[in-house]
Amino acid sequence: MRSKNLLIEIIELLEKFEKSTTLNNDNLSLDDFIYFLQQNKPIKEDKNDIVHIAQNVSFLHRYSKFYIKKALKGSLLQTVDEYTYLVALFNEESLSKTEINNRNVIEKTSGNEIMRRLLKAKLIGERRDKEDRRRMRVFITDKGRAELLKVFPALWQSAMLLSGILSPHEKESFLQTSDKLCDFHKDIFVNSKEEEIDNLMVKLSPVNQDNL
Repeated sequence: MRSKNLLIEIIELLEKFEKSTTLNNDNLSLDDFIYFLQQNKPIKEDKNDIVHIAQNVSFLHRYSKFYIKKALKGSLLQTVDEYTYLVALFNEESLSKTEINNRNVIEKTSGNEIMRRLLKAKLIGERRDKEDRRRMRVFITDKGRAELLKVFPALWQSAMLLSGILSPHEKESFLQTSDKLCDFHKDIFVNSKEEEIDNLMVKLSPVNQDNL
């Protein structure tokens, strides 16, 4: 009887799940078990999938810029980058220029140009670092805060459009995966920026290196 065999298989998987998790059994949830199943599902990786992922990430970035551009229509903010720089400062007293560039994954020259435009529009201000007078820190002005608050509703709509028709479970799964990828790449951008791409390949897990 197929249903009986399936039930036995599920019980065996539950036993493996309980043995593999560090969570207290009283705190285990169905979502935890589903995530375990997703992580342990046997998959034969196709090298074309790697190219497809890179392509999709690139396209999603373009779609995001497409929607945000619509959301910023009529605003003092002219580009997506100007918006993300203001957002980075929204809940901060101030950030050094290096910190804000790293948060936005933007090189120094391009980041300084973005900040120059924001300073000219009086959406941000700058002051000397108290501990290191050679370093400048930037902060959001009342004008910049007001401008953000004005565009937040339309930007929320752009964010909703970007995640599109994904179900709540799909959004959660995508968020976990994208967070993991962003943490991996942020470390490279901040700490290994000058490395050649061949040297960066050693940061991949042994499993991923075997599939090259």
